[in-house]
Amino acid sequence: MTDFYAPLRSEIQARRRGQPLLLLLDYDGTLVEIAPRPELARPTPEMLELLSRLTAQVDLKVMVVSGRPLRDLQEILPVSGLDFLGSHGGEALIGGRLHPMTVAAADNEELSRWRNRLVVRLQPFQGWWLEDKPQGFALHYRQVSAEHAYEFIGILGRWREQLRQEGRLQLLAGKKVLEILPRGISKGAAIQEILLIPGFIGFFPIYFGDDITDESAFQILQGQGLTIKVGRPGSDTAASHFLPDPEAVRHFLALLVAPLEDSSCPLN
Repeated sequence: MTDFYAPLRSEIQARRRGQPLLLLLDYDGTLVEIAPRPELARPTPEMLELLSRLTAQVDLKVMVVSGRPLRDLQEILPVSGLDFLGSHGGEALIGGRLHPMTVAAADNEELSRWRNRLVVRLQPFQGWWLEDKPQGFALHYRQVSAEHAYEFIGILGRWREQLRQEGRLQLLAGKKVLEILPRGISKGAAIQEILLIPGFIGFFPIYFGDDITDESAFQILQGQGLTIKVGRPGSDTAASHFLPDPEAVRHFLALLVAPLEDSSCPLN
């Protein structure tokens, strides 16, 4: 397994040049395996302990960047010193305090109208559900049967096209999930804003993510830090490196924290 990690560690050593590290970690599909339902994707005790070890370092910050609401991230990751960007960057908790993000206000009336239209169109199907979020809502359809998937995707596609033409909202597609949000919200835009906050200026950012919604972060960080796609090499991505799965991410983070804890072998 070492072959996955040696080039990454070498590049961090070459490019970090003594800067403190900022680890930006997606949650689903990166820190944990994707589960049939979001509430089933829980961190292991080992992962929580590893994050605690990382946040204890004086020259390192750790921020979880997720489409999940901030309240959910705080509940599933009770780690002291951990920062959060929730709702694709629409919400932030930094240093234990809410941080206002520069995002467009949600038009609740318009969101409700498009939500109701979607419910009516998908009513004949099973295996999908809607999750209401602070800035919008998400359609989960991982459990739609293969037998009805083609028809389901066709109806969903026509609804999406209508929203694009008529609405003032944006669509963020992920792995069997579709997020509906105000325009301008993205992980990349949020990270760009975070890097200008005094407490984060001068940090070397390393971003780990597995999904389409992480691509905006990969693009923003080109030339500024390292970007790591969790998944198969060769996929269309702006990331500069690959790790195969969440287990590889966990192993790399463990390798990363070890020299940080050993002053005789600093990773800088």
